[in-house]
Amino acid sequence: MKKIFLGLLVIIVIAGLIGGGIYTTKYKPNEKVIGFSDEIYLMIEDVLIENGEPVIFQDSKIYFSYDIIKTYFDKDIYYDQSEETLILTSVDKVKRYKIGEYEGSINSKIYLIDNPVILLNDRIYVPMELFKDDYDITIEFYPDTNAVVVDYTDMYYLNGEVVLQGASLRTDLDIKSPMLLSDIEIGTSLYIYGEFEHWYKVRTLDGIPGFIEKRYLKVNHTKDIYKTELLDKEQSIISNSEKINLTWDYTYRKLANTDNIVPIEGVNIMSPTWFSITDSSGTIYDKGNRDYVRKYRDLGYQIWPLIDNNFDPDLTHDLLKSSANREQIINNILDVYLDYGFQGINIDFENIHLKDKDLLTQFVRELYPIFKENNLMVSMAVTTISTSENWSLSYDRERLAETTDYLMLMAYDQHWAASPIAGSVAQYSWVERGIKGVLKQIPNEKLILSVPYYTRLWIEEDGKVSSQALSMEVANRFIDENNIDLIWDNESMQYYGELEKENKLYKIWLEDSNSLEYKASLINKYDLAGIASWRKGFETEDVWTAIHSIVN
Repeated sequence: MKKIFLGLLVIIVIAGLIGGGIYTTKYKPNEKVIGFSDEIYLMIEDVLIENGEPVIFQDSKIYFSYDIIKTYFDKDIYYDQSEETLILTSVDKVKRYKIGEYEGSINSKIYLIDNPVILLNDRIYVPMELFKDDYDITIEFYPDTNAVVVDYTDMYYLNGEVVLQGASLRTDLDIKSPMLLSDIEIGTSLYIYGEFEHWYKVRTLDGIPGFIEKRYLKVNHTKDIYKTELLDKEQSIISNSEKINLTWDYTYRKLANTDNIVPIEGVNIMSPTWFSITDSSGTIYDKGNRDYVRKYRDLGYQIWPLIDNNFDPDLTHDLLKSSANREQIINNILDVYLDYGFQGINIDFENIHLKDKDLLTQFVRELYPIFKENNLMVSMAVTTISTSENWSLSYDRERLAETTDYLMLMAYDQHWAASPIAGSVAQYSWVERGIKGVLKQIPNEKLILSVPYYTRLWIEEDGKVSSQALSMEVANRFIDENNIDLIWDNESMQYYGELEKENKLYKIWLEDSNSLEYKASLINKYDLAGIASWRKGFETEDVWTAIHSIVN
């Protein structure tokens, strides 16, 4: 819960008439309000909310405007205007309500509600009972003052008790300022929100803010009886000291042969690249193999297969723009993952239009509770931070971290395939800068460093640069066959070599067990959740031992 603190608002309306002042106030503590009134007002802590109609009564029920909920309680509440659907997400629930309908759903399970979400004067209003238990708040209505009062249960409020007769609540820090309450009864409790030289800024329990002289108030330093105990809500992300060591197992087509499945030193999670969404209806291309699942499970591995968006930004927009479509796609993915018996998912959505940034986040927010309800881990690949709209800026890493178990930082392609200049795929200093940048947005216990098992061979000819990706074995063979002398590069923490041949200049920054040991050491330096590698089959055997010895 991120509290929003506003400045002191003017809460009293004063109409000054020459020759005789007339004082009016929105608070009417001395007038008993019979039943419900349309003239209710909203107090959030000591702040009067005055924008439009933040709360209303409808059929004797309190409704909050969507804008108030989004501003003060839940920045991630979502409204699909085209489908007239309100969506609330938390770590364990996705709630959906359509305007005017008496059916809602929790994690796609339908249930009946007593009062629907309504649209009134072009504003969305949500009945209190549909959201109040989802946030750390209390909501009370006080007929005597006409106030709907919201307090945060995860905050401690200092309170005081009136101890002398003659106490009054005033509009300002001056005994000549208008009086809101006079002769406040001894023993009356007030919340304290600010301290000045001779005054306290306070609020009555029933929603009247103002100022009271210090001499009338005794401050209680014990816990407020109106507040719940503050609980430690932090949950351990990692259940033991073992770091995650995941490798992506790339498969080009549907896997047929599983004879080469053997234990891999240090690895505890396999992520085969089996699934891809191929059209806007959410069709899932499946390259899976059940024998593969069985064999790796028997070896003690968890399996978190990758699912991608075909790296198609227009397709992704069509997938995500509809809340009903997102729900269907999520349930389709879940059905597949449960059918195979996986333990987690790795979401690899790349090349996203910047305009769809929030839709991507919303998709993950809606997927996460569904998968957690079924005991499946949720991880997602993200890039390092750059100025690229489709490949970096389209990730809201901070919010994605809130509704995933892990984010995997793809710390490679520093110099990508079509780069105009030759360079390392992932030099050490660049990788470290990428980690430090992302850690400003993501907790270290949720971040997994993803490293490359491939090298690019660069060819410079006639002022043009091209490249090809090589596995470690192929790169070593090229170096041996051409008798290339390697030198150690302290900036990249890699061996570098070059060769002039037939009017071409070949350059290579080698990924091997040496360079990967240095990159893996960053996991310990920044206490990250673990390591991932792209991709199995490109490595030499000594790499597994090198990484395992560093990470664990």
